[in-house]
Amino acid sequence: MARPVTAGLDGSPESLAAADWAAYEAMLRDAPLRLVNAWPGPDQLDLTPGREAAWHYWAERALRSARAELDAAHPDMPILTDQIPGYPGPVLLAEAERAQLLVVGSRSLGAVAGFFMGSVGLELAAHATTPVVLVRADAPDTRDSDVVAGVDLRGTCDDVLEFAFDAAARRTAGLLCVYASRVPAIRGSAPWVVDVGLTDAREEAERTLADALAPWRDKFAEVRVVEEIASDSPARRLVEAARGAALLVVGRGPRRSGPGPRLGPVAQAVAHHAACPVAVVPQH
Repeated sequence: MARPVTAGLDGSPESLAAADWAAYEAMLRDAPLRLVNAWPGPDQLDLTPGREAAWHYWAERALRSARAELDAAHPDMPILTDQIPGYPGPVLLAEAERAQLLVVGSRSLGAVAGFFMGSVGLELAAHATTPVVLVRADAPDTRDSDVVAGVDLRGTCDDVLEFAFDAAARRTAGLLCVYASRVPAIRGSAPWVVDVGLTDAREEAERTLADALAPWRDKFAEVRVVEEIASDSPARRLVEAARGAALLVVGRGPRRSGPGPRLGPVAQAVAHHAACPVAVVPQH
């Protein structure tokens, strides 16, 4: 059996949206869906037997209810559920090792643009060995729209491009590949006053982006690809480009030792502010 698409589920609207998105992704990948709930074990000193029993009951009920809904929507899909004692971060990081990708919910801030992603989501996106997809409960249903990929030309981006091309191919969708830099393309108040050095830099970026995309265009010839070189803040341009997209794909560098999540400024910014689901892909 193929490795599952795994979703963390706690019964919240955010986690239910994540489970629904994960089920659709599992269908596209012809993979089983795994719903996991982590609940504190005996090592949590303030968890009395009564509170532990109540937690276990509600977690089990959330899993059962979510599975029933998804079974009805996807009757031919294998759906697995599991309750695992432990804190959500470590439990889901271990689950990510056995999954094709891990899907978790992100909490909306209501009227405030973007969404709040707590420490667990940050930890997972920063340290999981497989891609982590962050899904908002209040995001519009754009699953059949195009995919957007943020491309960093300063290093390798093959992991991001492979994930993004594959996602677009499975959806029969287009792919927008964006490289954004704060360096402007022109200098001066008039649009015809062009700095030759900056123009050369832009042309070099266009060639580098085309070279990076070439092998993936060959492998996924059916995917319609648009290339964009933007003179803008990378995070701001990606958030704008992701409006109405099915998925925004960004990269994360190799894991580093030390406490705390390290997503990098662009990945962290889009994780907080993009309206569509965000896939954070570890780059090796």
